[in-house]
Amino acid sequence: MRQSTCGSLTTSVLGFGCGSVLGRVGRGASLRAMHTAWDLGITLFDTARSYGFGDAEAVLGEFLQGRREQAVIATKFGLAPRQQSTLKRAALPVMRAALKLPGVRSLRKGGGSNNSPKEHGEFTVAGLRTSLEESLRQLHTDRIDILFLHEATTAAMHQHELMAELDALVQAGKVLRVGLYGSADVIAEGLAKGPSTLNAMQFGANAFDLLVASFTSHNPRGTLLIANHPFGGVERVEHTKAVLAAMSGDERVSAELREKLRTADWQAMTEAIFGMVLDGTETHTLVLSMMDAEHLRANARAVEQNRFTTAELGLMRERLLVTTNSSS
Repeated sequence: MRQSTCGSLTTSVLGFGCGSVLGRVGRGASLRAMHTAWDLGITLFDTARSYGFGDAEAVLGEFLQGRREQAVIATKFGLAPRQQSTLKRAALPVMRAALKLPGVRSLRKGGGSNNSPKEHGEFTVAGLRTSLEESLRQLHTDRIDILFLHEATTAAMHQHELMAELDALVQAGKVLRVGLYGSADVIAEGLAKGPSTLNAMQFGANAFDLLVASFTSHNPRGTLLIANHPFGGVERVEHTKAVLAAMSGDERVSAELREKLRTADWQAMTEAIFGMVLDGTETHTLVLSMMDAEHLRANARAVEQNRFTTAELGLMRERLLVTTNSSS
């Protein structure tokens, strides 16, 4: 697996997202997926205190025993785990089984919809301390490599006591990097005006978003940039397909690229989307929730063996952004 370096941190270009662990996917399947990811050379594991109803970190901690020194752990604080009733907990295996059915699975292809209302994190010094100690305990580690403010607001980065506490944790070696996980406007303000405490950012990889394009092409502070949700739901995938299909018949586009796009299958589409996020940008790592071994291997191939050149990916990015501008 390709590696990416930002300052003293080196990690795999593809990261394993734990958002489905103990939610959509049970413990056994989650551990199997983590093993497959590790065998493929994936070393970045991205989780949160709220994932898996508060228990996803424990599954990751179990998996990383004996592997901790080779792994990079990113976790988050600010959103509390949702509480489950006994009835809902008992129903989870049924839900997970249903999601494996072909008809249901096909509805999820390309990622889920992001239309649900955003929940913002709550950030206090006391909450930070409690959350971090629980994360360290569940993960069986003495340090967190990257700690994100989960669904951060612009106000959070200007809480001086909170930033001072985060600085103290970095000085103590309990946290190596601190950053924001949030919407594009929050990330943009963090990059432009945020305190030096914040040197990592995680955001949605939206190739149609001019704001996202601005901070993935210009990162003077050398901040670690981690992208997620590259597909962005069915509607955005279909929009991407339409733009690339139009390019396949555009004689202003090179014959080589037109041919690649005319014969594009889902693997080629994945390579195009991943490549537009990673190649020729300042994005260091792309994190996905990948729980199926076949999908994990296909995603790793898309990173390692991308059929599109840097120039071709740059042209595709330009076309996606032009369609956004012309329709706005």
